[in-house]
Amino acid sequence: MFLTFILISVVVCLTVLYLWTTNNAYDYFKRHGIPGPPHRFFFGHYKEFWGTKSFSIMIQQWTKQYGSVYGLFMGTKPMYVVSDVDFIQEVYIKQFSSFHTRLVPSILRVRTDSNIHLFRATGDSWRRQRHIINPTFSSGKLKLMSPLVDGCIDALLTKLSEEVTNEHTEINIYEMYKRLTMDVICRCAFGIDTDMQNDPNNMYLQKSAEVFKSDVEQMVLFKICSVMPIFAKPIHDVIFGIQRIQKAFTHSIPILSNFEPHPAQWLLQRLDEVLQLRYQSMSNPQKRIDLLQLMIDAARDTKTLNETEGHGELKVLKLSEIIPNIFLFMIAGYETTSTALAYSTYVLATHPDIQRQLFSEIDQHRIDHNDHDAVYDTAMNLTYLDLFVREVLRMYPITSKAMARECNTTTTVCGHTIEEGSVIQPDVFTIHYNSELWGPEDPNIFYPERHAEKRHPAAWIPFGIGPRICIGMRFALMELKMCLIRLLREYEIVASDRIEEGFRREERLVIQPDAIFVKLQKRSS
Repeated sequence: MFLTFILISVVVCLTVLYLWTTNNAYDYFKRHGIPGPPHRFFFGHYKEFWGTKSFSIMIQQWTKQYGSVYGLFMGTKPMYVVSDVDFIQEVYIKQFSSFHTRLVPSILRVRTDSNIHLFRATGDSWRRQRHIINPTFSSGKLKLMSPLVDGCIDALLTKLSEEVTNEHTEINIYEMYKRLTMDVICRCAFGIDTDMQNDPNNMYLQKSAEVFKSDVEQMVLFKICSVMPIFAKPIHDVIFGIQRIQKAFTHSIPILSNFEPHPAQWLLQRLDEVLQLRYQSMSNPQKRIDLLQLMIDAARDTKTLNETEGHGELKVLKLSEIIPNIFLFMIAGYETTSTALAYSTYVLATHPDIQRQLFSEIDQHRIDHNDHDAVYDTAMNLTYLDLFVREVLRMYPITSKAMARECNTTTTVCGHTIEEGSVIQPDVFTIHYNSELWGPEDPNIFYPERHAEKRHPAAWIPFGIGPRICIGMRFALMELKMCLIRLLREYEIVASDRIEEGFRREERLVIQPDAIFVKLQKRSS
């Protein structure tokens, strides 16, 4: 009798829950007159998100079926998928104040301290951090760091000369790019002199690779928090509580030292050690020029300025925020830039005519490779190289998931009422391949010259758009262009027989190929 009562109660509760979600949540897009694919009770479209190999291709296919604005559900949370560039411009620029929050997993929304970096920060916290960190990526500061980048490229070219014994040697250059970009991050972000080209087992490289290999969206706990956000805080507190206990008692309880910290936690611990050493040597007049030092200086200078103006701590970057932001630049700058280099190399190998045009432009500038300023200035001023890079990033955008925004205040966009809590997800591939935006040449053809014409402000968004555009964009473009210039001055890139085999792409947060197999032929001086 008791069990029967329990079963009846469960059925009644599920029925009430079903009716509530159907009438109040899953009726959302129907009430707004917006189409979309069928959803599942409780999960919305999460099962499709978790089951697909490519989120970008999936929403692109739905766009063809349902149009430039359609609806999906993240559990019961409505998500607008948009490829209308006027809509995108309205959300990301004109009405930014109503859409300033990035979409992050529920478990990462829990705030128990001030260790929040730019990607997660919202509102005043984001505005303060962005205001302080922005000058770190000015042209003048980037030029100061360019010798560090060029030194890493030197190491890459030296390794290539060892690996490429003849014109028939086949290499997976993508793996070497990953070592290059991690070298650049270690040297430019927090001043550790590394040599990843000769040390592929370096722990920073290994741990960063592990961070990217782990797809958090596929983890059971993250899935639970996605469909039932009410559990986000208790699960967050348990996970991070265990980590704090382990860290606090490792030395007094030996058995705890047998447990490996999560790769992200390991990296954060190392960065904290670097920061402490940096503060201990602040009196040293020979300061390093890297992102960490520039961030420390910017925070201190801004604090002094605001105290003078009577604003106290309003514009200060807190000590607890420096480490998370350096970690963010480390992770964001590693896989994304190496992937952009990989795509660039694939295009060069498969489009010899494009490569010859770059040879011609680069060869017009005779640069002493020891003159780092000249390499930087050339990289920033080569017209065709800039058009080439833009076209690579149009055809092969690195991410689309990271661009989602959450509505902070109910508002109207292009005739659509967007309610607070709804999510806006751009369909980047549909936008980048839209013939009306990128014609008259076929958008499926690699044609750099198309970027010489002015396009819609939201037609090219590989780094995002608006006030929350990727803060490291200029640094990434500098690194990318400097590397291509140095590489093409010495080598012609030839497609390997296996180049298409390795080009199969997979998508987590970053859309990346498996490998880029090429042959390098030495150019005559």
